[in-house]
Order: sequence, then structure tokens, then C-alpha cells
Amino acid sequence: MNKIILLVLALCFSGLANAAEWTVSSDLRERYQSFNNFDFNSAKVDKKNWEFDSRLYVKAKGDFGNGFSVFLQPQAVIIKDNSVANGTQNFSQADLIQAYLQYDLGDVGIRMGRQQLVYGDQRLLGHLGWKDVARTFDGVKGMYKAESIKLDVFAVHPADIVSMTPSTASPQGKSLVTWEDRTLIGAYGTYTIAPKSGVDVYFINWRHNQQAAVGKGRNVNTFGTRLFGKMNGFDATAEAVLQRGTWKTGVSQSASAYAIKAGYTLDAWKTRLGIEYDYSPGDNKSDPNTHKDFVFPFHTNHAHYGEMDFFSWANMKDIRLSVKTSPAKAFTLMGNVHFLSLDKATGDWLNVVGAGTVFAGSPTYKETKAGTEIDFKAVYKVAAMKGLKLVAQYGIFNPGAAVSERNGGKADSATFAYFIAQYVF
Repeated sequence: MNKIILLVLALCFSGLANAAEWTVSSDLRERYQSFNNFDFNSAKVDKKNWEFDSRLYVKAKGDFGNGFSVFLQPQAVIIKDNSVANGTQNFSQADLIQAYLQYDLGDVGIRMGRQQLVYGDQRLLGHLGWKDVARTFDGVKGMYKAESIKLDVFAVHPADIVSMTPSTASPQGKSLVTWEDRTLIGAYGTYTIAPKSGVDVYFINWRHNQQAAVGKGRNVNTFGTRLFGKMNGFDATAEAVLQRGTWKTGVSQSASAYAIKAGYTLDAWKTRLGIEYDYSPGDNKSDPNTHKDFVFPFHTNHAHYGEMDFFSWANMKDIRLSVKTSPAKAFTLMGNVHFLSLDKATGDWLNVVGAGTVFAGSPTYKETKAGTEIDFKAVYKVAAMKGLKLVAQYGIFNPGAAVSERNGGKADSATFAYFIAQYVF
């Protein structure tokens, strides 16, 4: 399907390129990350891993008139990754992150090709732009937009460019997952009640065929709603999601997740004070025929449950306190404190992806207090060079009783830091 879509786009592009009006921009991101003691184990020598990555986007939009347009976004990524287990490895890849043809007629439109799906707070569908190789999909999307109503319907599968192998391995730079075995069919609608206030409703069917490497027979329906509003300095969002269906052959899916957040922005330095509560019931594994952890691995949850990515929206409770302030026009400071717990002590502690376990569950576990994560971030937009942004972040995770119980009382703090230079031109 990938080759067919890209061939159609190439033919359309070659025939109409000369007649189009083009808008072109580029985005270069250089990033260094440092990870320390992510195993929480004080009995071992701290594992200090680091990564340097460079990513270039080129975005080109061509308007052919009569409702036809094309959007092309090639990317090039170079990664140098160092870990105790593997030493230094090099990764590289060049591909199309987006390449679609669009036709608009009045209030309706259709988009065909490689495209990103970004909705709401990205707790379910997001671009995953934090990653070196962001998430994108191949397929088709229909769009309707009136004054207060917006509705998208889509049928897609994730593109095979999300994960890569190192340049020293074979095949170089290829995806580690065959995403064509997985499909998403859904609808996402928004009704705007007032400016920046409204309600989202959505339904997404997530399916694996029998050739999928994991989850053969998966047929999960995810449906929910999100309320959002902003007025007179106050802002608030509430979201509730349910999952029903088949997790894999012979195992049903029954899960849910909830989030509510609110904030108030002061006039002084545009300071926002916020509070958030995220919750998802866990799976105590009492019924082997029912999977109860909420999993939907197409999100951008890096910003929600701690920048260190130790938690997903599953078997968890998170109380988050936040502050954001701009003492100068080009300078912003942010701080977040997460008080994190497991909902079910006997269940799995799932990382941000929702597929990997930080600690596997056990019937003997009783402790649920996972720990406290504190994140500090500074953002500076360089006035002397328009389009250049510098970002520095430092985070520390202080483990709680749940970690001590799971690693024999050897709990130790983990730290995470990064520096980003991003230039948009």
C-alpha cells in the first residue's frame, strides 16, 4: 500500500508541480540526552547512557488551485546512541514523514497518503514529535468543517518508519515492526461551544490481523469524550475513555482511563498555575481471559505523566502540580511535580509506550507508591537569530515503596537531562 500511495502522489506531483504555488520551510533539531540509573538499582554501578540526535524536516505545500493541494515532508535523521549494554551505535534514516494529496470542496475535504493524526491532548492520537522518527500513518481521511462542528473519519495503518536498527546491523535503518498488519478506523468530532471551549467525541477501532507479530486477533474499540474550556484566565480539560473488544485470540479487552486538569494564568509574567489528576484502573490478573490494562500505543504521552517516560495511561494514578512563567518575552520557565502510584499493586507497571514493563506484576506485591518525579525546563527564543529556540531540561525520579518492594530494597533515584537547539527557517 505504501508504494501505491507514494507512486500516485509522485505522478500527481510531477504533472502539476509547475502550476502550483509553493510554500517551503525547514526545521532542524539538534538534541543531546543523558539517562542515569533508569533501573533504580543502588546495588549496581549507575548506568549512564547518552544519545545525540540530529533531525531535519523540510515541509513543502503546493496549492494547485480548484481545491487541490499536496503536502510533502521529507526527513533525515542521524542518531548516535551509547549504552552500557551495546556501547556506541549509529542510526541513520531518510524517509517521508508526510506525503499526501488533498482535495477540498466547500466544507468537506479528503486527504490521501502518508499523514499524521493529531487530536485533543494527544493522549490517544499524536505525532510523537519528541521521538527522532515521529509517528505517521498511511491511508485516507475525510474531513468536514463548519462554523462550530469539525468531523474527521479515517482508515489508516501506521507507517513502517517508527523504529530503526543501528547502521552496524542488517537491515540498516529498517523498521523493527511490520505496521501494515495493524489498522485504525475511526472518527473524531469536535463541537465548539465558544472560542477555545467545546467537546470532543471519538471512536477508534484498532485491529491486528493474524500475521501481526503480537496480539493476533486484536479487535479493540476505543471510545470517549473530552471537554475543554478557557475563559478569563481559567482553563480546564476533562477526558474519559473506554475500551472494549478482543485483546488477542481468546482474551477480551475491558479497560478505561480518565484525566482532569485545570489552571489559572496570572497577569504577572503570564504565570500559569496548574493541577492535574490522571487515573486508569489496573489489571490484577485475576482473570486470564480478560485484559484490563488500558493500552493505545499511538499517543504522545511524553508530556503528560513525567518527561522520564516511566508511566503510561494504564494501572496508574498521577497527581501533577505545575507552574509555567515567562519573566521575559523570549524566556520561559516550567516546573512539574508528579506524585505517581500504581492502581493495582499486583499488576504490571507499564512504561510510556504501554507495551514494555518497568516492573512485571506479581500476586505477592502490596505496595503501590511508585515515587515522585520532578521536572524543570527552560526555553529561550534567541532574538538575534529568528527561528532559533534553545531548550534545557532536568528531571529526577525519587522511587517509592513500590520500587523498593520490587527490587529487593535497592531503590535509587534516576535522573534525566537534555539540551535542544531547534532552528525553524
